[in-house]
Amino acid sequence: MNDNYVGMGHNPNPNVPDLPEGFAMSLLQDSEARANYQNLSDIEKTNIIRYIQSNNLTGYEAKIKIDNAIKSLRNNSLDFTNLT
Repeated sequence: MNDNYVGMGHNPNPNVPDLPEGFAMSLLQDSEARANYQNLSDIEKTNIIRYIQSNNLTGYEAKIKIDNAIKSLRNNSLDFTNLT
């Protein structure tokens, strides 16, 4: 995951936000999801990150979104361009 940055303000690619820590840790633990994520376009990566970070009142809600994103990436089963 050399081309993906975790945290805030460290990603040299201005087209993609930094990875949320929980999402980065989940990607590291799932090689298939990680490979599918790395093959996405910048827009698709941005949409996933925005989905994970949007409208969370608790950390539990963010974790559910991370779990959903990882499952979808693993199965290559979701059109991430439509996530909101």
